[in-house]
Amino acid sequence: MGTMRATRFLALAGLVVALGPCSSAQKSDQPRLSATDPSYLSCIVFSRHGWTAPAPRSARTLLLESPTGFRAYGEVRVAVHGDGSCENTTTIHVASGVGQKFRIVCPTAASTNNGNGIRLIGWSPSGDRLLAEVNLWTYDSDAGYDHVPLIYNAHTDSAKEISGVDQVVSRHFGPNCEFELAVTGWKTDDQILVKVSQSPTDGSYEQHFCVKSPLTFVFGLRSKTLQAYQLPLPNKD
Repeated sequence: MGTMRATRFLALAGLVVALGPCSSAQKSDQPRLSATDPSYLSCIVFSRHGWTAPAPRSARTLLLESPTGFRAYGEVRVAVHGDGSCENTTTIHVASGVGQKFRIVCPTAASTNNGNGIRLIGWSPSGDRLLAEVNLWTYDSDAGYDHVPLIYNAHTDSAKEISGVDQVVSRHFGPNCEFELAVTGWKTDDQILVKVSQSPTDGSYEQHFCVKSPLTFVFGLRSKTLQAYQLPLPNKD
């Protein structure tokens, strides 16, 4: 990875989790900030007339139901202060079943001028763990985006960052390799699927790409190992 992110902190269900250097944090050719998408919900968005004036917004993800009946959605609220600065607050809401009350289980620490959004990816095959990705950025900055994968555990009622993914992928491709990571789903209860693709171009420095076409790997949550993902063969009747 050519550039490394400064450490940031995210409060997850009462735990303060250190967010280490993120290889997937890159400046995009096109603004990702959105007026409707909870992954990148922003008080300002880019239009054909340029950047809009700051405006408060809120958005929710789709509702995801687990095989065991848990239900969850993510929500992002954007506040605009009197001085024009913006503040994002992202939360995950979980209910134990249909008709049960939703409660906040994973709040981010709201921070002025720091944007955050969320993407819910899916429940584990056993139905008790929720895979999600929190996106972080700084308003009025070209610093790019941080992508933080995390897992909410319904049994322990806690959320934790998935550590080690960046480091394992970096070791796989070697030094001075720039890429973008995206967690795409579960393979088993102990394995997740990770897509590695070429990061967006950035003319402000010399980039070294090692991925031309997107590649999918299997990352072991316990073993912290990486292996190539083989698509399942179609069934032959």
